[in-house]
Formats: sequence, structure tokens, C-alpha cells
Amino acid sequence: MSTADPATPNPPSVNGSKPLDTQTPQTVPAAVADVIKEADSEKVQELVRSAEYKKHLDHECKSGYTPSEGPHEAEGSNELDAAPVTYPEFVPGEPSYFVETLDSVPGGAHISDHDLHLLHKAHHQDPFGVLGCHPYDHGDGAKYFLVRAWIKDARDARLRCVPGSAYQLVNDNEPVWLHRKGEWMFQMVFKVVRAAEGKPLPTKDSHDLPPFLYELIVRYEGDGSNTEFVKRDAYSFGCLLPDFDLNLFRSGSCWHVDCLLGGHVVEVDAAKGVRFAVWAPNAVFVSVVGDWNQWDGRAHPMRKRHDYGVWELFIADVAPGMKYGYRIHGQNGMDFVKIDPYAQEFENPPAYASIVSGCDDAYKKPADRFKWTDQEWMRARREDGKMDVIRRRPMSIYEVHLPSWMRGDNNSYLGYREVAHRLVNHVKACNFTHIEFMPLAQHPFEGSWGYQTVGLYAPYSRLGNPDDLKYLINELHKEGIGVFLDFVPGHFVKDDWGLVYYDGVPLYEYADPKEGEHLEWGTMVFNFRRSEVRSFLLGAAYHWLRRYHIDGLRIDAVSSMLYKNHMRGPGQWIANEHGGDANLQAISLLQEMNWVVHKEFPGVFTMAEESTSWQGVTNQDTGLGFDAKWDLGWMNDTLEYLTTPGPMRGGAHSKLTFRGLYVAHEKWVLPLSHDEVVSGKGSLLDKCGFQGTPFEERLKTLRTLYGFQVGVPGRPLIFMGGEIAQGREWKESRSVDWHEGEEDSRKKTCIFVSDLLAVYKYHSPLHAGDDESWNFQWVDCDNASDNLIAFLRKYGEWYNDILVICNFSGNTYYRYPIGCPHGGEWEVLLNSDDWRYGGAMNGPGNLSRIHTTQGGRIGWPYCLWLDIPAFGCLYLKAPTPPEVREKQEQQQKEKKAAEGEGDKGGSSAAVTNGESGSSE
Repeated sequence: MSTADPATPNPPSVNGSKPLDTQTPQTVPAAVADVIKEADSEKVQELVRSAEYKKHLDHECKSGYTPSEGPHEAEGSNELDAAPVTYPEFVPGEPSYFVETLDSVPGGAHISDHDLHLLHKAHHQDPFGVLGCHPYDHGDGAKYFLVRAWIKDARDARLRCVPGSAYQLVNDNEPVWLHRKGEWMFQMVFKVVRAAEGKPLPTKDSHDLPPFLYELIVRYEGDGSNTEFVKRDAYSFGCLLPDFDLNLFRSGSCWHVDCLLGGHVVEVDAAKGVRFAVWAPNAVFVSVVGDWNQWDGRAHPMRKRHDYGVWELFIADVAPGMKYGYRIHGQNGMDFVKIDPYAQEFENPPAYASIVSGCDDAYKKPADRFKWTDQEWMRARREDGKMDVIRRRPMSIYEVHLPSWMRGDNNSYLGYREVAHRLVNHVKACNFTHIEFMPLAQHPFEGSWGYQTVGLYAPYSRLGNPDDLKYLINELHKEGIGVFLDFVPGHFVKDDWGLVYYDGVPLYEYADPKEGEHLEWGTMVFNFRRSEVRSFLLGAAYHWLRRYHIDGLRIDAVSSMLYKNHMRGPGQWIANEHGGDANLQAISLLQEMNWVVHKEFPGVFTMAEESTSWQGVTNQDTGLGFDAKWDLGWMNDTLEYLTTPGPMRGGAHSKLTFRGLYVAHEKWVLPLSHDEVVSGKGSLLDKCGFQGTPFEERLKTLRTLYGFQVGVPGRPLIFMGGEIAQGREWKESRSVDWHEGEEDSRKKTCIFVSDLLAVYKYHSPLHAGDDESWNFQWVDCDNASDNLIAFLRKYGEWYNDILVICNFSGNTYYRYPIGCPHGGEWEVLLNSDDWRYGGAMNGPGNLSRIHTTQGGRIGWPYCLWLDIPAFGCLYLKAPTPPEVREKQEQQQKEKKAAEGEGDKGGSSAAVTNGESGSSE
């Protein structure tokens, strides 16, 4: 059979390397290879946990491909160095063989008219079978190469061997003309006529020859200047994606898929260009289209790796910044252009083209990568994770919708770099320990707030490129601020240029609308049964953690993933194989995602937005494996209580205390989030009262709400604008009303938030035991008539105990008795009615001390008689024994002497003479 026949399977490529299935086998352990070959998802998940697999990742495969080594960092480095692909470096040398052209192209070497017709229609099923370089049998036993070049709009073309490669033309490598056949097709046959001294002349049966590397010199139609362009032939390169990793992708456990699929700038055989790869198993033909070929689907048809449904092509000279997509011909005969699901950059909406990223650190030399300077942060995070103390660290979260946090002139967007220092300074001033960004993955509709995504591997393009986002995160880390990210693996948008019906049929989504369409949100549900989709979703989470140093993921809409009947009525959903409503594949995906995150990124924190009573969301062994769950029940109960008119609040008192019945079942984040201040719900300030409630009373209630939120077990989360008591509800198309923050009463509310969070951060009982039942004890939970609650937070020694009192009534209570377990002098850490916060100074001032009396409150050995302000909150610390106080003061003196400077403490409420140490 002629090598020009399109039916020839897997022809050798022009770069001389054999197709992957004929290359030297990769040195994969037998047990590993057997499991991978079976493509059994459960077995593969066991495999990737095994020592054999990790051993395989520690060495370079003989094919020249290095699989991902995971995010493990070198000692003293902050680089999550996982460059998964290295191709052999081209080293120029003396030629080994000399070739010359035949006078004409033999008849048997000509491409057939049928093949040429299919190429012009962009419908050829095997372009690499007819294009590029192939061995040719001329019948005389000598070694020949047949080269066919497919060049869009070329007027003529010449060929020369790559200087310094193993082959040279006999005429001092002077370029030779290629014969033209019709439009875009150029061909020529080359004969090996001489070998370098000491080498035998190869014959047609010779094997293991070096690659025949060549470049084309092209002049184009319509170019009157006769300019010549030097380029490499896209069809002269062999398969560049290894079977091993494609098998991992097919099996659902390819965490480093961001380095496998998509468009990546790489260098192969002295050619720098972009390696494109896309998963489209049901497509008949796929071409990569872009700026360089005028989006013409005929110019660059791709090679299909049939076993995996992946199409690939390496195109030299495509540069970062160029826009591209994939032209797909479906089985229904339709042609359409789709985005690259793995693209790391996109155009600004409403445009949607994928962009070749110049920020892809996976393939850059270390010196050319983004320069992270957060080494100390990453080291400490990793150590916290290894010692499993991350849950005992303070974690106060500032939720931010970055496109609307602050706007520029004329309501313009501020990019990642522009906003960086303003955001860092504000978060530090407010004493938040972490930021949680609402989704930053590419999304076409601003009104979705980022929750209707399309580009899970790319940061939102309106705010900058990947390196700009890395800069922002790096600046936050340098100032000791952690970064969480909302991640949306449950559903995606329906836009026809996106993931929906990607290759002409349901691919990323379930085929049956009863599973594949989210009725309320108008989006598509990811097909969690499909292994390749699992690789896509797992890989996206892995990508954000590895490439962007993200410290935690908040998984959105977990309930919609767990239940097959979520927001569906009778007849609108399909039961699982056991007849139940649980989505078993989604459950296993979340479990694996958490396992991967915690194993590969020690110290990273995962959270679930889950609104049902599903058991074990935060169980690491038998549950979903999250570190915490949003307590939406607490949020709803508390806000409902606050909007209850004062005389009726006594009847709603259980809404403040009901949480005690379930708090020990999970680990929690306490959110006052964006969901409660949008879509006509009003601002958080609006919820701090009922119709007719005066503004100042609402401010007092808001401060007490924050005091209650920070005081009870769970990590507090406050949405942007809440810290300045913003009056209007949030809208994604405008900035936070920062001008309101300049008003005296609102500015003082922000100071209260800062002092409150400083107390939270400094005093370990308020955070270190959040997940332990013994950390919380009610002091007064039944005082419904006075709308008052009091409780203790405990951690470590008894003298660290913190007493929190919240009064939600409009009455100031004078000499009110509060029971307590310890006698002596209790210190007032915080009074929300202090003058510093714009209060009336009812109750004890900050840093004042109150002595206990014996008795006075049933059930407690001691009693504090306090003035408790209306709509007020008090934090008090247990008495410190004299000998402990003396020791702590001495330690502080020694520390100051060693540092050579005074204590820089911060807010007055944060510093309490060192009597209660943080867990840090």
C-alpha cells in the first residue's frame, strides 16, 4: 500500500519520531500500566494514591515527556513546579546524511485528487496520513522521503533542512523548490545520497534514523513585495501527548490535565509554537482556527487520537496573544466554532475567543515564570497542613466580588494590579485574615456574578491576565492575608459557542434533560458519570491551587450536585441505580476532589455551600471531606430574628439558640454573604430592624450582629460593604458606596469591625476550638423576655475564657446579673456602645475591669453586675491569676528588648497585656 494512501494508519511524522504507539514504550510499572489500560475509574483512583504511581512520576519517560510531579515544592522554594512536558532539546551538530531532490515527483507519490478535495473541504479524516513527511519506496532500495506541505494561500514554496540537523541538502543546504499541485498543496521526494564519514548509507529498510527536520520558505498570493516567510510544517511533528497521561485523562484522574489539553507554547525540534489539544470524541473532523490562518477551517486540520477522542496539532510560530478556537464538524453534518475549554485566557465579553496565553508557567523556564515572593506564607501554610492545625488558626473572611469592589472613573473596571494595594490596605485595616473571591473564572454574563462559568481554567479577562491575578494574590500573601476562591463545578452556561453540545452531541453535560439541565438557573449540569469530565473538573480545582497559590476553595451549590431531584418536581428527574435521589457520581467526585486537595496541597481549606441536612459534609473519613460547611441555617434564623419587631422578638428567641442542637454535627463557616444583600432583599443594615427602625438603632444592631457572629463557634464571613454599613443593597454593576464610609457613624462602625476581628484574632478561645463541642457553653440562653443571650468560649487554660453578652432589645439594663465560672477581675475587651464606635457609652468601657461577687445568679458560683447597653454587645475576658500576669508581663518585656522597639499592637481592643495568647 502506498504511504500516500490516506488509509495508512499512523504514518511516521516528518520530525523523524515514530507515532507514539510505535515509539519505545514508556517505563511505566506493569501494575500501573495494567490498571490504566482498563480505564476503570475506581481502580485508577486507587492507583493514583499508590506508591508505584508516585514513583512513576519521579522519572522522565523515554518518550521525552515528563508527567506532572504534582505540586511538591523544592526545599526553600515557593514554586509549585509541575512543568509536565519536556521535549528533547535540539542540539545543533554536523550533518549525518545528505539528500537531494528528484527531478520530478513520481506518479505514485502524488496526492490523490480525492484526498486533495477532502482537505479543501476540511473533511479529511487523517490529514497526517497524507501531509508531512513519509518514507517512500522508489523501487531501487535507497532511502527516500516524501514531503507534502499544505500551505494556505501560498504562491510558491521552497524547502531546506533545518540548519544543524542530521540532514542537509547536497547543495550546501540551498533551498529547493517544491512542486505545486492545485491550491495550497506542495510536494517533493528526497533521496538520501550520501552519509557522513563513518556512517553507513541508509536503505529503505533502515530504522532508527534521526528525524528529517525541514523548514519552508513561502511567498503568498497577493503579496506584491515578494516577501519570503520561513515557517515549519505543522504536519512534520509526531504525536506529542503520551498515552499514559491520555489514559489518566480518559480514566477521570488526570489532575494535571491543564498541562495536557488546551493551547500551550512549547518548543519541539528547534521550533517554538503552540501545541493545541482538545477533547471532542464525537466530532468527525476538527481544525484549529485563529488569527494566523484567518479562522479558515481548511488550513489546520488536527490529528485524532482515536483511543481517547483527543485531537492535537502543533503549529510553529503561533504566538502568545493570538486568538483561536476549534472548528468542529459534527456527525449531523453541521460545522461550528467552539472555545477551548482549557484555555487560560479569553477575550473580554461579549467576545469569546480563546487566547494563547503568555502566562502559562507550566512550560516556561524558571527564570521566565511569574516571580512569586510569598515563600514564607506558602511554607507556613504547608507546615500548618502537615501538622493539621489549620482549623485552629483564626479565619475571618471578607467576601469580595472583585469587579464591583471598587470602580474607576466613569464606572470603569479596576484590574487585578490596579486594585491590589487598595484591597490589601483595606483588608489589613479591617483585620480580616482571609479574602474569599466570588468566582474569578471566565464568565460571559456579568449578572451571574461569576457563578455561570464557561472557562474554568482562565481568570476573568475584564480584570487582566493570569500574571495580573498572580500579582494580586502575591501581594495579599506578602501581607499575611489568605485567599479563598469560589469554585463552580456543578453547572455551566448554555451559550452555543461554549461547552454545551461541544462536539455536536451532549458531551460535558448529561444527555437526558432530566439530568442535564438545571431548570431554575437555566444552565447545564456537568456529566459527573463521564470520566473525562471528572478529569476536567478535578484538573480545574488543581489548576487554581497550583498555578495561583489559592489557599482554599469554596464549592458553590453543593446541594444541586448531591441530589438528582434538586429543584425538580415529580417526573422531572431520574433516580440512581439504587432507586434513590443521591447523585452517586457527584458525591464521589467531591470526595476525590477533597482527597486530592488535602493530599497534594497541605494547608488548603475547602468549604461547601450546602443548604440541606446532608450528613457528613465535613467528615474526612466517611463523608464528603470538606473542612467546613456554610451554616445557612444560622444566617437565615438570625436575620429573621432581627427583622422581627421588638415586642415580638421574645417569641422568636429560639432562632438565636436553635443552632446548639446541630452545631456539633459539622464544622462551620458563618456567612453574612452576598446572597442576602441583593435582588431586592436590601442591605444588611436594612435587615437590622423592621419598618420604621431609626438609622442609629440599626447601626447598633448591626454591630451587635457582628459581635454575635464572631462570638459563636464558626468562621465569620462578611460580604464587602457590610463593614461600612452600606445603605443600598449590592449591585454587581457598580462599586461599593465608599463615600458612605466617610460618614462618621459608618466610619466608626468599620472601626468596630476592625477591633472586633482583632479581638477574635488575638484570643484563641474565639477561634481555636471552633470545631470542638467543649469550646462553647451557654451562660444565659433562656432569657427570651429580655432578648438577651450570654455564653462562654473556652480554649486552653481557664483564665483564657471569653464571655460574650448580646442584648437585642432596645432597653439598657443597669446592674444586670450575669453568671460566670471564675471569680476575680474580668476585663472588658469590647463594648459595641463605646464612644469609639459612635455609641452612647452605656456599659463598661473598653479595657475597664469588673469584679465578681459570689452568688447572685442561679447555677453559677460567681456573678458580674453589668450595665448592658441597648442593642449592645460585650466581650469580657476571665481573670488572669497574678502569677500568670507577672510571667506574661516579663515575657513581653523580654520580647520588646529583643526586638529593640515597643509593642506595635494595633487597635486598643486587640492588646490586653498579653493575657490571652493566640493559637498562632
